[in-house]
Amino acid sequence: MNRLQEDLARHLGDSVERLQKQVEKVEFWASAVMGFAQPVPEYEPEGTKVGRYVKPKRAPRKRRHRSGTRRPKDERQTRIGMST
Repeated sequence: MNRLQEDLARHLGDSVERLQKQVEKVEFWASAVMGFAQPVPEYEPEGTKVGRYVKPKRAPRKRRHRSGTRRPKDERQTRIGMST
């Protein structure tokens, strides 16, 4: 009967360990869901470390196009030595 008690105690211990791991997972996912349920805080770049490097109220730069006319693709290839 001693062997039976040892087996039962081992199985019970294993079951308790599995249950503890499952509880940890449930707690993790519950906290993750609670975090997503909160509204997103307002973003103020002036209050961040990056805000020190950004000029306030500056409009984004416009891209400049290259001056000059565009050549057809075939002309560009022959000019750099790649003939078709």
